[in-house]
Amino acid sequence: MLSKLTFLIAALFFIVSCENDAEVDTTTANSIINNSNLSLEELTVLNANNQGSSCTNVVIANGFAYAACDNIILIANLKTGDVNSMTSAADDITVDEGLGLLFTQAGTTVRMFDLSNPSAPDQVASASVNFGLFSGVSAAGCALVVSGGVGGSDTRVFRYSADNFDLVLTENGIPAADNTTGTPDVHVARTGQGVMAFYSQDIGSVANWAIQPALFNGVAELQSTPPRIVLTPGSFPGPFGAPFGPANFPVESEYLDGNLYVAHFAVPGIEVIDIANGSLLSPFDLPYQPTNIGTDGELLFVVGVNNDTVDIIDPDNGAILESLGNLITPSGVAASETHIAVADQSLGLVIIAR
Repeated sequence: MLSKLTFLIAALFFIVSCENDAEVDTTTANSIINNSNLSLEELTVLNANNQGSSCTNVVIANGFAYAACDNIILIANLKTGDVNSMTSAADDITVDEGLGLLFTQAGTTVRMFDLSNPSAPDQVASASVNFGLFSGVSAAGCALVVSGGVGGSDTRVFRYSADNFDLVLTENGIPAADNTTGTPDVHVARTGQGVMAFYSQDIGSVANWAIQPALFNGVAELQSTPPRIVLTPGSFPGPFGAPFGPANFPVESEYLDGNLYVAHFAVPGIEVIDIANGSLLSPFDLPYQPTNIGTDGELLFVVGVNNDTVDIIDPDNGAILESLGNLITPSGVAASETHIAVADQSLGLVIIAR
């Protein structure tokens, strides 16, 4: 299914900003490599440029990959291999591909970027929020949702528009989402019921987890908060600072065809939730702790702790169809019809052509 053309883009520090025009530094990819099974030594040599190599999350939009890498947004043209970088810090990154808008969260600031020039995004709006550590951000259907992170912070919801480039606060705290130990991440998607946010929740001692749905109308106003779905209990045995960081806590989710697929490190595997019924289905077992999950609209793409590949999974039965790459500390993954992008905290941004 996937070709063996893989190019590794040596890591630059990356962050997505959403406000004023940012200075863009144009460069080219260090190398295009015709072998997806690279040795660790080859990858290390390619990254030995003292430019930094830690990327935490990545999205794909209209033929470009955008990766959050420390203090830089790394921008890769998936067709040509050209790479731009934009100095702007970000802990998390999300995109509304249809409207051509990119969003980032860094500390207590969210930013919105116009992608009319996809290789040089223009920051067009920003807002301050009450973020805590491990907060996350996600956007769909004109709703930009920010999870609160650790306890004591509140979720925020903004309405956005590609017409006048504004961010309008519509919800300042949602009790069902906030009244927990922590709300470290969120995923927003268009569903059969409307635009929904799915908050990951720490409901007890970093060992018990849940997903709290929230339904919004077309102007990003809260309509209802269906009952939360309690996930399989369990705790991750490793340090939180290692594979995790702000906006990459290992309870990440992806919506596809009526189900929510949760990369749940405590299982280890993928939890499957029937959104219409709010019920937990049988999980997809994996031989490692998954930390992030993406989709191309048909298949699932998963990365995890102590796993050096990105696994392509059939959402119907959980079967691993293919394992690709030679990764070290992957923490983010995105996919399109033509490419897979992986944010690796040790290697940087890895692109695999399909």
